[in-house]
Amino acid sequence: MNRQADSAAMTLSRIAAFAASIIFVSFLVVGSSRAAFSDTTTNPGNDLSSGAVSLTDDDAGVALFSIAGLSPSTTSTRCITVTYTGDLTLSGPVRLYLANQTATGLDPYVDLTVETGVGASDAACTGFVAGPAIFTNTLQTFAGSTSYATGIDSGWTPAATGEARQFRFTVSLQDDNNAQAQSSSFDLVWEAQG
Repeated sequence: MNRQADSAAMTLSRIAAFAASIIFVSFLVVGSSRAAFSDTTTNPGNDLSSGAVSLTDDDAGVALFSIAGLSPSTTSTRCITVTYTGDLTLSGPVRLYLANQTATGLDPYVDLTVETGVGASDAACTGFVAGPAIFTNTLQTFAGSTSYATGIDSGWTPAATGEARQFRFTVSLQDDNNAQAQSSSFDLVWEAQG
């Protein structure tokens, strides 16, 4: 008989526990569905866009120099205008360097001067008023500048979009017999970083 009484007592306690759980859950559901107060706030229309660092020049895709038959009596001067068309504040000056260089020994014999200035109305430097020279040495020395980190400091950090700077390049061949039958080709690169 004890067994039956124990079994009945266990069944009753299970039923009681189950009923208590149902009642507790019901109170939670009723309590949470009766909440009447609520509020939100919204910050609408968020929009993100990035700025740009951008340089352009007025070369119309034409090389500054395309000279065959250089001789020690040859000096050539050409100008180019570089314009900042970006809208970010730059972290440093615009730098000038060479890329895609192919040389067969002419570089040590070419003297190169690069000046900044204003007033040139064309690639022939008509009306150019020179500012400081930023480079005066051989093309071979200039060829060591191959990236922003090693580039020639132009002394120009544009403060606003549309700001321009003119650069005058003067090349001349040294009177050295070793300069005969040599060549050099390269790209001029201006780089800005923001």
